[in-house]
Amino acid sequence: MPSDSPQPSPRPPHPLALELIDRLRDRPGAAVLEIGRGSGRNTRALETAGFRVVDLDSDEIAAAALSTHSFLHGTPHSISLMLERVLKRLEPGAPFFVTFGSVRDARYGRGTRIATRVYAPTEGDERGVPHAFFDEMSLRRLLHAPWRIESLREERVDDVVGRWAHEQRPLHDAFHWFAALVRQE
Repeated sequence: MPSDSPQPSPRPPHPLALELIDRLRDRPGAAVLEIGRGSGRNTRALETAGFRVVDLDSDEIAAAALSTHSFLHGTPHSISLMLERVLKRLEPGAPFFVTFGSVRDARYGRGTRIATRVYAPTEGDERGVPHAFFDEMSLRRLLHAPWRIESLREERVDDVVGRWAHEQRPLHDAFHWFAALVRQE
């Protein structure tokens, strides 16, 4: 029996997903490593653009990578280890579009302190999940060779994409670093 209530429209892809699609336009069918698929909005956009989406468990070497939320979570050490895993899965010269937490985010310093600049919310849909926050200098230190930083900008997420990330949004003024990295040869 069909439902009379309207179905929610799919959420738009993250701005970094759109940047990646534009960057790879001349490589139809290329493999894109997506870390943390979430609701699938970026996967749908990548596949619609003609790319094959693979994950970290695949053995395939990818032409590019995307992570819009996975690198917000964890500690600087665990994030560094994940960056190493991604590096091994990319071809030389491949771009990696990724977000990181900013110390300007309203959630910085709130919740349970896990480590330096790492806090876990005590309520909401990410209760207990460690979030790492970086200032520009500490993020640049994390993103040392063999990564080359092509661009690094701090964005007020609410201005860029609205409330697409979480069902519950107890705080406003979410800030993330948007990074375009390149795997050096």
